[in-house]
Amino acid sequence: MLTYELTSRDLEDVRFAVSPAAETVLSLRALQDPGRFPLQLPWIRAVQPLLEALDWSVLRWLVNDTMGSPDFLTPRPTSPLTQIADELDLIGSVDRETFERQLVAVNGEVPAELAGPDGATKVVDALREYWQAAIAPYWNRMRTLLTADISYRGHVVTQRGTGVMLNELGPAISYGDGLLRVDRVSDISRTESVDGRGLVLQPTLFGPHAVIPMDVGAEPILGYPPRGQATLWSVVDPPSRRDLAQLIGTARARILELLTHPRTTTDVAAELKVTPSAVSQQLQLLRRTGLVEPQRTGKQVLYKPTQLAALLTGTESD
Repeated sequence: MLTYELTSRDLEDVRFAVSPAAETVLSLRALQDPGRFPLQLPWIRAVQPLLEALDWSVLRWLVNDTMGSPDFLTPRPTSPLTQIADELDLIGSVDRETFERQLVAVNGEVPAELAGPDGATKVVDALREYWQAAIAPYWNRMRTLLTADISYRGHVVTQRGTGVMLNELGPAISYGDGLLRVDRVSDISRTESVDGRGLVLQPTLFGPHAVIPMDVGAEPILGYPPRGQATLWSVVDPPSRRDLAQLIGTARARILELLTHPRTTTDVAAELKVTPSAVSQQLQLLRRTGLVEPQRTGKQVLYKPTQLAALLTGTESD
């Protein structure tokens, strides 16, 4: 068990974040022991044919038999908008002492494949290939669920308080009297003070109960299981153009197709050869249903698809 001691000031500084790197690394757990991750079995089956070509001489050392991973592989994210490229840069810049010490803590040794000055570079290269093959094609769907959970937790904080929100994170997590207890994560119990460092809460699909740092005294972070995982893979493939048109209408589906980059109402109208007012009506409906969002640049208002729209259309983004 890990127990975080939280002052009232610490409670005010609780933050949420999403980490593409953490989902990438932690997903290796599900491939290693699928029986512990029944909700992710559709994803496991989908990526199995792609795994043979990856560098398992490196990847096999990133998660041990007890589901432990070196902390440097999951740098503490700073926002729900963290990008995989930035996190891979952080992983690649880990100092040699930390790199070797944490590998020994997880594997009992520094694997021969990762010995030498280029060990971190090998890890980054292997993770980048694994991300592209197994995570990137599904990242829009995964990120949408993770950010939706963060939104829900924010509403709980606003309406019922941070303490209630912490108590509802999962069966292995409980809060009371300034103590946040995380069970089912370690055979050895420890208590650590957050002490103004800020606690980051990170929803993850590959907990399955909770995820904590291995290093004693590491920056406070807690991975917890998000809501809605049971329906995450209920639709395996994105809808076809015809399906999407039947769902939201031909005109609005065509507008979403054109928004490959932020565009103005006038731009879209010219492309479709209709009046700007006609496009404006459709864009306002798409905005109200959460499929597009405006962004102002000077005097212009540009429209771009939301993550929900990307999920519907099957488009990819980092």
